[in-house]
Amino acid sequence: MKNNLKIFSTLAAFVLIGAFAVNNFAQIKTGGYKKIAKTDAAVVAAANFAVKAQAKKQKSKIKLVAVNNAARQVVAGMNYQMCLSVETTDRKKKTAAPQFVQVVVYQNIKNKYSLTSWTIAACADAESSN
Repeated sequence: MKNNLKIFSTLAAFVLIGAFAVNNFAQIKTGGYKKIAKTDAAVVAAANFAVKAQAKKQKSKIKLVAVNNAARQVVAGMNYQMCLSVETTDRKKKTAAPQFVQVVVYQNIKNKYSLTSWTIAACADAESSN
């Protein structure tokens, strides 16, 4: 009888531990974007990379003015979705034009960046970018 009670108690403990573990894993949101601080070092690095890569692609001078909002998605690496304020200088006219851009930068597991999206668009509310 005592052995049955020990077995039952042990099984009950494992069931409780398993239930808590499943509950904690269920709370982790995978695959979606999660808002992060626009001053986060990883966001700033990704934003600077995006500006440099787009400037090279456009063969123009682009200056990062501000990161307006940012979100991160965990994949096999990281996706950074950001709304940036930038100034693009036309090489011929030598004039700076301020604009907002929506960008997505992918950082692989070896910490190499690639610019996957650069779209001129008004910044959405930080909550709607999640």
